[in-house]
Amino acid sequence: MTKIDARLALAQKQRRFEWDLARDEQTRTAAKLVAGKTHDMMNLVQIVQLASNELAKHSADAGKEFLDDLVRAATDAQASLRSLMELARPEVSAIRGPAVGAAVTRVLAEIRTAVEVDLHLAVRAETATALSAAQLEHLVIGLVLDVADAPRIELYVRDRAIDGKDWVEIVRGAEAIDDGDRFDLRSVELLAKRAGGELARSERRGGGLELVVALPALP
Repeated sequence: MTKIDARLALAQKQRRFEWDLARDEQTRTAAKLVAGKTHDMMNLVQIVQLASNELAKHSADAGKEFLDDLVRAATDAQASLRSLMELARPEVSAIRGPAVGAAVTRVLAEIRTAVEVDLHLAVRAETATALSAAQLEHLVIGLVLDVADAPRIELYVRDRAIDGKDWVEIVRGAEAIDDGDRFDLRSVELLAKRAGGELARSERRGGGLELVVALPALP
């Protein structure tokens, strides 16, 4: 397989992951919307419930049957809305991902069939984040494909202490390239955000661009 074929295969793999990630993000957004609207409806049902209970204290026997039905319907609606909120609640994962240094090293073994990358590791063997192996893989692929035509690409993985907390930084440096050759970094930004981190961009000393993905390190 030539480097061009390998790069095309890598780009296709990344696009498939981005489509899956986009669908998952749409599902999460819809779930948040459903949860918010359901919460509003729950408040309205509670108002009906409270009003019905209060009316029952002052109504004649003839109206009690109607009010009992109203209270029962409000109670059933409340139970259904609670179930809906439970289904719509987004899953929060606190699972510790793989060791970052080893995972990045494995990913680059595949990437180097398509793009040459110099790796510099300054990270503890046990350093990990909330990203899964697949997420970490595609974060690195995205960073590299963004500057795949650069004459020189360097990747630094290092531990950092920020405000007394442990972080891991994945820094990608690259010599200047034509902006028309850039790969979309939205999936990289989304993955960083999901892990509680961020993506920062800056000009590189001597020309080119530097991207830093900062992620909280998990114990």
